[in-house]
Amino acid sequence: MPPRKIKCSFSDCKSAAQRISGDCAFCNGHYCNNHRLLEDHKCQNLEDCKKEAFEQNANQLFRERTQVIRGV
Repeated sequence: MPPRKIKCSFSDCKSAAQRISGDCAFCNGHYCNNHRLLEDHKCQNLEDCKKEAFEQNANQLFRERTQVIRGV
């Protein structure tokens, strides 16, 4: 018997969820191609995602910051 297809976790959507690219790491839902983006499936953890991305970017900018060496 072939494996059963997982349906999209978005309410009222009957489409099959996309493997790997449809998995949301923030809400653990499985979504079709139309709802795979956080904004499209109205992810409850969207703010956490934005905060995490902001912190990663801030840390990267801090590490790459040019340091001014004053006269010796």
